[in-house]
Amino acid sequence: MDIEARLASKLTKLFPEKEDRTEAIALLETYGQESYEQEPTRVRLAILKLAGQSPNIAELKKYTDAAKGDFRDVLSWAEYPRQSKSWSAKGAEKQQLIEADLNEYQTWLNT
Repeated sequence: MDIEARLASKLTKLFPEKEDRTEAIALLETYGQESYEQEPTRVRLAILKLAGQSPNIAELKKYTDAAKGDFRDVLSWAEYPRQSKSWSAKGAEKQQLIEADLNEYQTWLNT
């Protein structure tokens, strides 16, 4: 499944009501309008992950605004939560953080 399909799938799962999903899509699409707002689909997925299992528009707006400020923050918080809190980790500890972050994100993407 490509990244666009994953985004559509996540939106459907998190916002089963069409009206809510339409509002969520409209808000998420405000990110990526400017040339400096890179990787819109990846960032939109990160926003959804950060908004939680029962996201609401306020949470989506909060993280969309954060992404518009610096998309790298949102990607870090969503994709690398452990690593972003432990930048000084080295060796086996760092590898454990990397694996835990990757497993968490892959599990979230696939559920």
